[in-house]
Amino acid sequence: MRYDYSLLCLYTILLPFNTVQALELTGRLSIFGSAASAKSGDIGYVDGSSDTLTADQQSLRLMLDGSAQGSEWSLHLKTARQHLNGYSTTTASASTFRYRDLAKNWHDESNGDTTTRIGYELDRAAFKQRLDNMTLSIGRQPIDWGSGRFWQPLNLFGAFAPTDLDTDFKPGIDAALLNWYPSDFSSLTAAYVLKPEDNNTLENSGALYYRRQVGELSELSLLGGRVLGNRIMGGAFESAWSGMGWRLEGAYYSLKETDEKFLFWIVGADYQFGDGTLIAAEWYHNGNGADSESAIATMPNNPLIVYGLQQQLGRQVLGVTLERDLNPLLHGSYTLLAAALNDDRGDLATSLLHQFTLNLSVSNESDLLFSLLLPNGKGVNDAGQLQSEFGHLPKALTLRLRLYF
Repeated sequence: MRYDYSLLCLYTILLPFNTVQALELTGRLSIFGSAASAKSGDIGYVDGSSDTLTADQQSLRLMLDGSAQGSEWSLHLKTARQHLNGYSTTTASASTFRYRDLAKNWHDESNGDTTTRIGYELDRAAFKQRLDNMTLSIGRQPIDWGSGRFWQPLNLFGAFAPTDLDTDFKPGIDAALLNWYPSDFSSLTAAYVLKPEDNNTLENSGALYYRRQVGELSELSLLGGRVLGNRIMGGAFESAWSGMGWRLEGAYYSLKETDEKFLFWIVGADYQFGDGTLIAAEWYHNGNGADSESAIATMPNNPLIVYGLQQQLGRQVLGVTLERDLNPLLHGSYTLLAAALNDDRGDLATSLLHQFTLNLSVSNESDLLFSLLLPNGKGVNDAGQLQSEFGHLPKALTLRLRLYF
């Protein structure tokens, strides 16, 4: 029956209800607004029309968490109203690893470039049982692996992009997780992740992830698995030296459809000064990315991009960030992403993305965020194809008010 999976999720959550000793209901209200100025060559620009793109969203996340002796469970329901004018809509990458969306739009209206949606989704529904030195969890839950600051090659089931503003809750995916802790300083995780029930071209995924502390300041990670039919092996090592943290992380891919093999790796370092200023840099190299302007035009159709498993289109990107508490209530940060591609003459053409962010703590339970995004580089060509990593993005200003209760 169509609702068998929905009922299974609900039964899994309610199974321990009679023995629950602690129950907590919390929530988050987020009010978001963004305005962008699109010029010729930017995505969203239409000749002869207004060059202003706007978006606003009001979302409410209700979180019900319970625990009993040896077990715990979590249920997150998210409702949202979204209004877009000029922006294109995208599908969340989490849907790639959800057996069924468990979501519905009560209102979905589109008129030309304007879209208004009101709906809900079940973002988390998971039950965890502790068994001596193991835990078993099943249901809709996030999986977050890897040690990179900007990019995480070991995050096989989707990761936040370096410029994402809402990173409080990683979307839940439908999975069974077995965590084994052979010692106080090591863990082994086995994950089995479901594909969408209505997509026969994809396969269920499975992976093993091992982490171990090495000495006092270092940590080693190893990974192996098969994700959507693609074989992946990888590892990471992070440590510190003379007050500077550094990390190296990479994954080797063997793609099922094309039999293409490539390496995706990052190397990064960060340092915090005595006044609290943090500086971090990370170099991204992905053999599946484009290295020329002619190659990047086809990247939006690449399966890893379509499924949200690869954040950047180009092969190489440099990320640098500066962060500092300007006063006890105000935190500021600046992020620079830089990428270069070979043009038709073989010369390097660079595109940059600047992001300035201020986060003001309004109270213990609320904050106000201000973000300015300034890209430059070559935009789309006359055929509407991309010519750079960031040049097609419009300048954008974003405000977000977030309240917890």
